[in-house]
Amino acid sequence: MALSLLKVVGPADVMDIALVAVLVYAVLVWFKRARAAFVAKGILVAAVVYLFARTTGMVMTTGLFHAFFAVVLVALLVIFQEELRSLFERIAVWSFSGGVSPQPTARQAELIVKACGDLAKDRIGALVVLHGRDPLERHLEGGWSLGGELSEPLLKSIFDFHSEGHDGAVIIEGERASRFGVRLPLSKSTAKLAGLGTRHAAALGLVERTDALCIVVSEERGVISVGEDGRLEPVSGVEALRERVARFRAENEPTPARDAAAEFFHKNGREKIIAGGTALVLWMVLVLGAKEWREGFDAPVLVRNVPSGLVSSRVSPAVVRITLSGALRDFFWLDHARLAVRVDASQVKEGARFLPLSQHQVGHPPRLLVEELTPDFVEVTLSKGGAP
Repeated sequence: MALSLLKVVGPADVMDIALVAVLVYAVLVWFKRARAAFVAKGILVAAVVYLFARTTGMVMTTGLFHAFFAVVLVALLVIFQEELRSLFERIAVWSFSGGVSPQPTARQAELIVKACGDLAKDRIGALVVLHGRDPLERHLEGGWSLGGELSEPLLKSIFDFHSEGHDGAVIIEGERASRFGVRLPLSKSTAKLAGLGTRHAAALGLVERTDALCIVVSEERGVISVGEDGRLEPVSGVEALRERVARFRAENEPTPARDAAAEFFHKNGREKIIAGGTALVLWMVLVLGAKEWREGFDAPVLVRNVPSGLVSSRVSPAVVRITLSGALRDFFWLDHARLAVRVDASQVKEGARFLPLSQHQVGHPPRLLVEELTPDFVEVTLSKGGAP
């Protein structure tokens, strides 16, 4: 049967499995980034139970799961509407720009680090945003366009107490400061913001929604904090800040195709395995399992209702060939040992008789059809007292 199944698999099926695996992988990575891995695990468990119910023909359970998945879909759209919007924005950006964004040069990155270090020493508050791959425009309010080339004097003047935009954020895109005095969305994660001010709430709010890097300088404590990937944490000093900025630049700079491929194969290994396995199981149940299948089996002939005083001493042939047809998924659960042809001998007298065989005499799963019996008759010999 395994070799026959391989003949059913065509190039379109391979592409189908690969595409679904990529989609499942993207969803798993998205759940991972949205910190909702527990939701993904729950959906996977429910999907496994649903597939089992569907494959085994549990009609009521399958119907309940249809309603359950409809409710879950609506709930996910409501709960993760912000994350879904960001996901589609990222897909659009990747489609048109290849998923990369310009980053400050190494020299300009050093200027940012040095300026933030000096501002921290002087207890001057600052909020610097380094653009990642996600669009930021939807999350930004107010401020003034700048488009100035990055420099220490520029950054320090922006956050000078006398500057009108010193309480806002400066947005760094590539080698330029594109806007300053910008208001960012405030985070609602009060537990992460205990004892911190508005700048920290704004930085955390943005990194919860995008992949930007936010550098916050506290004017009260002179401490530098870095927000990234939904987290905000203080750094030990300028050197630690330099490492974070360098890593962020490396992750967001355009990379050669060979390096990008190597990075892809080394990241999210568990998610890749789960996605591949899920795609394969879905294809086997929904596509392969729905294909029409025809297969032959050998089944014993069982003589029933032998008249009193007689016994069945000989059946020829003792085994017949049964050809069954139906959806392939129904063959997965077929117990070959329970296949049998039952012959009624209640009207047979002593001696040998030829009895015809028909489909209704075959014990088989109700969802499979008996297409052929070979041969379509058997010779049954009855004798007294069990003697041949």
